[in-house]
Amino acid sequence: MHIPGLLELTEREEIPKCMILLTGNLNVGKSCYSREFLLERVNDGSDCAYISCTETEEQFQNWLVSAGVSRTQINTSLHFINPYMRRHAGDNSSQLPGIISEIKGEITANSQASNAGIPSLNTDKNLNRNENLAEKKKPNLTLIIDSLNHLIALFGLKEVEAFVTDVYFTSKIERLSGICSLTVPSLDQEQFERLSLSFDAILEMAFKEEIESRLRAMKMTSIRGIVLTPKWVNFEITQEGYIRFLQKGTDFICYVCKTKINESPISYSGLYFHINHLEVYKKLVGIYGLSLSELGFSSEVMDASFFFIDIVGLSDPSYSVSSQRQKIEVLNNLIMSCNAYNLEEKKIILPTGDGMVIGFLLNPELSLKLGIELHRRLRTYNRGKGERDRIKVRIGLSSGPVFSVSDIKNNQNFWGPGIILARRVMDIGGEGHILLSDSLAKALLGLKDEYKPIINYIGEYSIKHGQVLTLYSAFADDFGNPESPEKR
Repeated sequence: MHIPGLLELTEREEIPKCMILLTGNLNVGKSCYSREFLLERVNDGSDCAYISCTETEEQFQNWLVSAGVSRTQINTSLHFINPYMRRHAGDNSSQLPGIISEIKGEITANSQASNAGIPSLNTDKNLNRNENLAEKKKPNLTLIIDSLNHLIALFGLKEVEAFVTDVYFTSKIERLSGICSLTVPSLDQEQFERLSLSFDAILEMAFKEEIESRLRAMKMTSIRGIVLTPKWVNFEITQEGYIRFLQKGTDFICYVCKTKINESPISYSGLYFHINHLEVYKKLVGIYGLSLSELGFSSEVMDASFFFIDIVGLSDPSYSVSSQRQKIEVLNNLIMSCNAYNLEEKKIILPTGDGMVIGFLLNPELSLKLGIELHRRLRTYNRGKGERDRIKVRIGLSSGPVFSVSDIKNNQNFWGPGIILARRVMDIGGEGHILLSDSLAKALLGLKDEYKPIINYIGEYSIKHGQVLTLYSAFADDFGNPESPEKR
């Protein structure tokens, strides 16, 4: 399954379905993460049960609508439980045994709906076929509890431990997933360890002591059955209440003064600045220009893996210049927040007006990983926004040589077949496409088996000067466009 920030936290595209214990300080962002987790699972087609003692069902549904979930989807796929409200109303189902029975009822209903239509002829052949179909249509239910502290206050630790244990074993039988938040410190070490035994994974959140409190960090401490190297990943919470992951590492260094940034850093063109130093940098660049040799690039011909992107429909004259600029700035910030963007220091970055081209010099996988990660971030950003406010992109990926050239101001720049081909590949695509040239696709397919299900051959396309390109398209449920672009 995919969870918010999975690539940043684990450097993996997927993890097995599991129950996650999310721990952290008060107000660090556990509820925001739990809600994003819910939206991820809803978008993946899972039915969800959400347990909260701090909001009404109406408040919960209104938030879902604002996040882009339809009323029909809410009514058919989401089940809300507020144990405190039920207890206050004298409802017998407010007790934890009643709630776990209710969850199991949802699982049973979900299972029956999933397995509807499977033939029931009792021949050996059909029995085997039925078992295979049933296996493919296992119940797909996600449980979110925000938070366990509220349940402990209502029912006591012993009852909650029994409830969580029951949920855990139910999840193993039905292969379900979920997340439960817990504010720490609220239990002693022995109590916490006993409770954590009923979870497959531990995800921690914390405030960053050296930076103002709106900057936070999280790490995936463990996932049962998977070897991890836990690392803290910085994030912040946007005004809309979404998690935004920041640059890897614990310290931000201002590009102008070369000193540590102790307040919230300002990012621009992949660099970080003190608030009052960004304008200084822009003025210096405007007067003197910025030599790319400052980044340590060689002047010789180099091979790179290229990521070429632009915003679909941005040239529409009905958009104001201010709207166009805002979309470009948002896209740039989303790209710079991606883990794949920050994994490699040596890269070529060239603005293209309504997009950019990025060349990765050391790792050919990063162009594809950046495209996948950006699509997932755009999916979150676009939720709940009107058609004109959404950011729609197309991406072309290729590999090839480039060389340094000097522009009219004698500033170092880059150009060559690798960049030109990436542009040609992108131009063939439409909204949502991540297209790959033949050479890059074959290199990635030969590199790792995990790319075989997502990189798909789509045929040959004619472009300028009679040239024909063999193209591949990268897509899955949460990124890319499964429809092949039209042949012109």
